[in-house]
Parts: sequence; structure tokens; C-alpha cells
Amino acid sequence: MLRAVVLLCLSASIFAQSSAGNGPDFSRAERPRGWFYLNGIGHQYLQGTNYTVIAAALPVLNGKFLGVKLHVINRGANSVNVLPQEFTAEDSVSAKSLALYTSAEVNAKLLRPSGMARLAGFAAGGPGNENQPTITDLLREMVQEAAAENPWAQENGYPTLKPRGAAATTAHSPQTCDLGCELRNREIGDGNGPQLLRRPAKPEAIEQSEFLANTVPPGGDVSGVLYFAMPKMTDRAPISQNGHKAYRVTVTVPVGQEKFQFVFPPE
Repeated sequence: MLRAVVLLCLSASIFAQSSAGNGPDFSRAERPRGWFYLNGIGHQYLQGTNYTVIAAALPVLNGKFLGVKLHVINRGANSVNVLPQEFTAEDSVSAKSLALYTSAEVNAKLLRPSGMARLAGFAAGGPGNENQPTITDLLREMVQEAAAENPWAQENGYPTLKPRGAAATTAHSPQTCDLGCELRNREIGDGNGPQLLRRPAKPEAIEQSEFLANTVPPGGDVSGVLYFAMPKMTDRAPISQNGHKAYRVTVTVPVGQEKFQFVFPPE
């Protein structure tokens, strides 16, 4: 009997110490976690002690990058610094970290001509042929003609992006709205928040959607898009079915003393 009491006290002491620990809590059972969809894109949310993080990820800019949209909400009593360079994305199949690109690096890669175009331009426009049209000139003309036929290429065809700043406040949700409903309404905001750009976009659109380092005050939030290297598609991914190639990426977002992890595509 005495031994049972000692073991019970020891177990309670260990549980109390683990509960009061300062380490990150990766337990999915102890923190509210859920899903909601917005314009066909699945968003995951995870609510910690003082912060809530909403995340969505998919291939962007014609599949050249993995775009991760994050929305960090500070529900605590103190300000917190959020630094994109501390966020990580790992290819869970190959166990390799994915490189993080700034918007300037993304734009440089998108504007860089392909190796075949550079080779063709060099072959057609060598010494003595400076005034002769090259394949590069032909490609440029074709791109301009295609852009002229595309309404999105017109200056007034792009949505107006508001300057960076505090997000517009939204009305309180009714009592019938659960946590997922409230976070979805907050994610919608005024409709001018950062978006995951699936197709090519103007450089300024990519710059304005980028997630930047910020200090989030109590009750405030910050959102933006991170651009990672695209993971390798493989049929060895755990979520692959019928031999179709897929990928799995684990995104870790540290905020203050808490850490949030998301898996894309979802488990």
C-alpha cells in the first residue's frame, strides 16, 4: 500500500514538472487544431497558449516555388517578435531542409532566361550579327503578344494592393460561430490580404505579399507569404496513392516560447 502511494505521488510530481516545463509543446491533442477552406485552399490553424497561427501551402508561380502563407495572431499580454529566418520547411520524404528565398531572389529567378534561351540567343547573335534578330528577340515578342491578349497583364487588370500596415479590424462573430469560423472570417479580412500567387505576377505583387519580420503587439496580427524551394515529387511519399507522385513538407513556426508545426499536404 505504501509503495502504491509513493508511486502515485512520484507520477503526479513528474506530470506537474512536465506541464510546467518551458520546452515547446508539439502535442496535437492538447491544443485546438483544425481546418477550414477559403477559395478552394485548405488552411490549417493551431492555437497555443498566447498565439494562434494559420497556415496554408501549395506550389506557386507555375510550380517553381512552394508558397507558405502564414497568419500569426498575438492573443497574449506582451509584444512578440516574429522572424521569417527562424521559420523552417523540411522535405519530410528526403529529410532535407528547403531553402527560403526572399521576394527579390524570387523575382530574379523568375526574370532569369532559361538556359536553352540563352544558348539559342548566343548561337544566333554571335560576333558580327549584333543587328540581326535572335531567338531571344523572337521569344520576347511572343511574350509581349501573349501578355497583350491576357487581361491580367493590363495595368488595371491587377487588384489594388494596399500599403503594408495594421490589418483592418473585423466585426465580432456571432455566438454560433466556432473557432474555425472565427479564424476564417479573420483570414478573409477586407479581402486585400496576401494571396498565394499560383501564376506569374508582377514583381511588386510578390514583394508586397512577402512575410517580413515584425513586432506584433498584444491583440495584433501579421501575415504574409514565404517562398521555399519546391520539394521533390516522389511516389515514395506516405500520402502517395496508386503510384502518383506527391510531396510532404513539415513547416515549423516558432513564436515567442511556443512552436507550431504544420504538415502539407495534410496527413
